[in-house]
Amino acid sequence: MATLREAGLGSESPDDIFTWMDDDHLRLVVLSLQAGNDWERLGRLCRTYNDVLVVALLPDDAVTTHVRALASGAVAALPRDAQPSAVRATVEAVIGGRTVLPIDVLRGLTSHRASTSPDAAVPSPRELEWLRHLSTGAIVAELADQAGYSERMMFRLLRDLYKRMRAGNRTEALLLARENGWI
Repeated sequence: MATLREAGLGSESPDDIFTWMDDDHLRLVVLSLQAGNDWERLGRLCRTYNDVLVVALLPDDAVTTHVRALASGAVAALPRDAQPSAVRATVEAVIGGRTVLPIDVLRGLTSHRASTSPDAAVPSPRELEWLRHLSTGAIVAELADQAGYSERMMFRLLRDLYKRMRAGNRTEALLLARENGWI
């Protein structure tokens, strides 16, 4: 917040982000992702407000964490411990209609295309619901409980789904689903 204020950017810290989003203003949110429900909030926010620009502050700097945030709808992401100048540059880029990504993250986002083929199977409605649930940050155990399967069986079903989609893993499957407009 202090970094944004020092950059001359107004900043607020609303108690309820969804009520705040209903007001008329630039829809730029800097969202700190620390707990599982923060990931769910990110997915819900981006699904509910198509025009929202979310800069995600991540718990770590792993490529998979960046890709997960972007696949969930964030337009930019950086680790929570990023330098204030990096936060400022990222927010200013987003305001200007651009994003800033580490090269490894860009490669992580685009590498799934090489491993997917045009004949990838379209998931069933039930499987699409699973993918939607996973895109909110849910873990397989939660999905298994909701779907009525054991965790082990859910892993098997998802592995088979990813294989039919020609995706190497969950992240690739979610990116492919988002890219095709399935979720």
